[in-house]
Amino acid sequence: MLHTDIRDELRANGYALEPASQFPIDPELRPRVKQLAHEWEHLEVDRYLKDGSRFRERAYDRFFFLPRTGEVRLRPHRPYFQSENANDYAGGIQRDVAPLSRSTLDNPLLTRLLRTNFARFPVEDGRLDDPWDVQCHQFRIISTPDEIGRPTPEGPHRDEVDYGAIHLMGRLNATGGESQVYSQDKALLTEFCLTEQMDTMYWADQQVLHAVRPIRPQDTGRPAVRDVLIMGYKHSAGLQRFESV
Repeated sequence: MLHTDIRDELRANGYALEPASQFPIDPELRPRVKQLAHEWEHLEVDRYLKDGSRFRERAYDRFFFLPRTGEVRLRPHRPYFQSENANDYAGGIQRDVAPLSRSTLDNPLLTRLLRTNFARFPVEDGRLDDPWDVQCHQFRIISTPDEIGRPTPEGPHRDEVDYGAIHLMGRLNATGGESQVYSQDKALLTEFCLTEQMDTMYWADQQVLHAVRPIRPQDTGRPAVRDVLIMGYKHSAGLQRFESV
């Protein structure tokens, strides 16, 4: 699939898919995919789930990104915040989420993905000289016979960004987990399942809502696991290249 095809789909439909078989990764970076995926083995339990739930592990950081030059800088780590309008499950509070590990940040694939994703978004030329705030999330969803794994307990929602990308990094012993796209009035438009490592979904956050169906174990004797890397891109003209912690 060409970049222009994805841009056209995002403009027309608010979402687009790029299967792993078509996702461009330079040969020298291919070994880095498995190295990056291994980082999901070291995430911390999400402390903001309700009722003592433990079905989600995560890490998070943000980056300063200047599209015209490709400059990427890690921003000072701060709590993650969503408004209650965007997330009625855990919005309205400052969530102290663990940062990305040093080995995750040092993996050159991470920066390459950040730039590659942006190249697929239908961004006006005038915004390429402005900074963008890029949220980077690692999520592991775990389901056992005793607890359903819910990737989006808040249901159909926005991430309060301009565009987003979801890369599947791992999926083990899982059924369900279909990605869903909704209209702004929460009518289901389509759903599909990311199954192969590096299957990727893009979405235009101001056009559509998104959600993911719960996962359950295929073999009930083992947990089900779904790992994703999510990057959310927000045009932020006033963002400073250097910030104090």
